[in-house]
Amino acid sequence: MTVENKVAIITGATGGLGKAVTHAFLENGARVATLASREASLKGLKEQLSSSKGDYFAIATNLLDESSVKSMVEQVLDKYDRIDCLINLVGGFLGGVSISETSGEQWDNMFNLNLKSAFLCCKHVLPVMKKQKSGSIVNIGSKGGIKAVAGMSAYSASKAGVINLTEALAAEGRDDNITANVVVPSIIDTPANRQAMPNADFENWVTPETIASTILFFCSDHARDISGSVVPVYGKA
Repeated sequence: MTVENKVAIITGATGGLGKAVTHAFLENGARVATLASREASLKGLKEQLSSSKGDYFAIATNLLDESSVKSMVEQVLDKYDRIDCLINLVGGFLGGVSISETSGEQWDNMFNLNLKSAFLCCKHVLPVMKKQKSGSIVNIGSKGGIKAVAGMSAYSASKAGVINLTEALAAEGRDDNITANVVVPSIIDTPANRQAMPNADFENWVTPETIASTILFFCSDHARDISGSVVPVYGKA
């Protein structure tokens, strides 16, 4: 699988999954725009990538602000003159809260983090890809977005929205050689999740590297005929 010389935007690049995805793309020859909401987080990522052989630059972006997203896309185009891949990794989780106890603020926060951020990036990247007549979009869903359970209504509904958004993107991009697919993990083996669930069996969780490889495949030429798919990457969880 190669993404050599392709230009990729990776949101949530400083998170546990984002770091693995960024590393995979750089190691396979992509040129990467790494996004995070805070300059401090990007500084830490730059230090981790300082020995990388790849071509990348970091952009602090508020993915819930449309003007900030539009500015980010313009900066990527100014530097690389094209956008081949958009990987939307930003998201949040809320569990253990019943529907009757879920506040409007909690509901809005889940939809903003998980769905609005992806929507705004897709909205402003899609016209670029249509003009190029090519592109790959990969969104991150969740097992909870396919089968909801008690206490996760806002999270599950927002992740179900990501799946539907991806299916719509696939339909709208079909005539312009734009693919859109959604990768659906279960629990990801990240430091944050280990800290939150210290008594769990971590070996059952899916690794960030496995998910990164799946995303890499969808952005490679090997997947040019695959679009609109919902791919579970559950590990043993």
